[in-house]
Amino acid sequence: MKSHALQSKGELGLDGDTIKTLKELLGRCTSLRASQIAAEQARRFEEVARFDNEAMILLLQIKDKAKLIDETGDAWQALYDEDPGVDIVVRNLINSHAKHRRGEDALHLINRHFPQDTDQRAVLIQRASMLEAIGFPEQSYETYERLIQEEPEDDRARLHYAIRLAKVGRLADAVRIIDPVAEKLEQDERHAKTFADWRAKVDVLHRLAPERDLQGVDCRILSLECLLRQFENREITKPRGRYNIALVTGGLGAGGAERQLSRLARLLKSEHGDLHKVCVVVKTLLLNEVKPNDFFLPDLQADEIEVVEIEAMEPVAAARQVDLDEDTALLFAMLPPQVHYGVTRLAPYYRKNKFNVASVWQDGATLYGCLAALFAGVPNIQLVFRGLPPSVRKERDQPEYEVLFKGMARIPGVTLVSNSKLVAGEYARWLEIEEDKVDILYNAVTAYSTENEAEDEEKWQKFAERTFDADTTLGGVFRLEGLKQPSLWVNFAAHYYERFPKSRFILLGDGRMRETLKKQIASLGLTDRFLLVGRTRSVGFWYEKMDVKLLLSQFEGLPNVLIEAQAAGVPVLATPTGGSSECFVEGETGYILDDILEPDLNMAVEKAHELATRFREDAGGQPGRARLCWPEIFR
Repeated sequence: MKSHALQSKGELGLDGDTIKTLKELLGRCTSLRASQIAAEQARRFEEVARFDNEAMILLLQIKDKAKLIDETGDAWQALYDEDPGVDIVVRNLINSHAKHRRGEDALHLINRHFPQDTDQRAVLIQRASMLEAIGFPEQSYETYERLIQEEPEDDRARLHYAIRLAKVGRLADAVRIIDPVAEKLEQDERHAKTFADWRAKVDVLHRLAPERDLQGVDCRILSLECLLRQFENREITKPRGRYNIALVTGGLGAGGAERQLSRLARLLKSEHGDLHKVCVVVKTLLLNEVKPNDFFLPDLQADEIEVVEIEAMEPVAAARQVDLDEDTALLFAMLPPQVHYGVTRLAPYYRKNKFNVASVWQDGATLYGCLAALFAGVPNIQLVFRGLPPSVRKERDQPEYEVLFKGMARIPGVTLVSNSKLVAGEYARWLEIEEDKVDILYNAVTAYSTENEAEDEEKWQKFAERTFDADTTLGGVFRLEGLKQPSLWVNFAAHYYERFPKSRFILLGDGRMRETLKKQIASLGLTDRFLLVGRTRSVGFWYEKMDVKLLLSQFEGLPNVLIEAQAAGVPVLATPTGGSSECFVEGETGYILDDILEPDLNMAVEKAHELATRFREDAGGQPGRARLCWPEIFR
């Protein structure tokens, strides 16, 4: 297999400076933010890279580092189709398939280029490496074990295997694998230093957790468990006077939790700004170069609330932040990646700003927000749950979660908060604690302004003209992502339209399924009856147009959109997921359907029609207004 593709395509060649610049940009991709900046700068080479494979390979690698995988998949495939013998292209195409969850395609390429039945040991080592990289660790380890069994003194196979094991935290196994050839490999100073580090970390875990057999154990998780135990008897000093509050989350995208956090920050600033410092801390405001994560940023900036990005913070090793004994320093050094990320970046920020409250929102943020707060000495820490726990949402589960949540629940000064009784109960069962140990704080909403941007008015006018015969408008407000089940929503619309052809449908929100939905809508012959609005800040304007709002998600916490729709006078229909049933009065302001994944759509049509008819009559024939009475909070 060739090591690289250097040929030029066509007459246009690239000078050495172009290749040198792209290599320099790739070298700068040491973090997501750095990669995003590099990708933006590299775009100026897109045209010329079309004529030179080396430049194209470098450009695609930079984009992959910046998580622009939707832009690179087809390009890697094109390079492979042109010349399937280039090693770096094969490897990156395999990784691209894996990132797009096309595991079988990735496995097919591995079997083709790194076959299992070869007698070439170098190829088998590459096979094992690629299998582990795309998420087939057991097959990878079996290949390594076969290589070692056949040639026990093969230091290259043992080194590759040990490095892979150490990468996933199995340090005791890495030491076991490397020991028979360690003396030879340790002639290289780098290897000697690495092996000594592994042994030191294994030794400290043997001392601190002597009852644990470390074979097959992720030592990163055990180190987290050991560190959490150190805080179980911490002393809490009640803050005097000014509170410094950090609200921590992943980003400020157009989601329900982000909306609640932004509103809370603004209320704290407006009601208690003279007494409290309020900061919003996000992991990043830019998921990638073309996908912003800052929908609510303008609202916070308008109220002069400080917003900081963890991604922009310089990492500082735990042992450089405070004096630590050797064992504790080693524990911090071997933490799981996301927890280590928070300790090295966020803990110095907590400490510098003397925060005495860290309110950490959503499961993902707990990984980098919680231990960092403990380490920085933050006395009051909130874990704010917005949806069902990882024990239920298996696709989001990570081994760190159970250890982290159970450990945090035992530590003084830590409060667990949920926005739904159902969610609180699920977390309590998972964490094996009493339900009353989880505080319930329902979402607060304010009525949306019905003002609109010119673009929204234009969209509505065009849609109203082509659906002039419609007497009922059904709407949805959600991200166009799989867990929101937008395809089910479209199927419902088809059933409704078949029964009541004087109907039309509006969907607010954007996401990866947008194009798929457009094709589905077209295949059902509903293109003229559907309006995909996309992302908009004029939500109140669109609620005014709706007769009924539907949310057919697979997973939810306490859906803001169900509450907000009713605040706008719009009744609701929802699947029985999360805390949806806690958002309205069944049979009065909405209905819960019979199933999450396969609701009876005929029954759903009947209920939606009943709501639309009843509320329209109550409102004197007009959609949207004067239908529900709300307390002062919605004024």
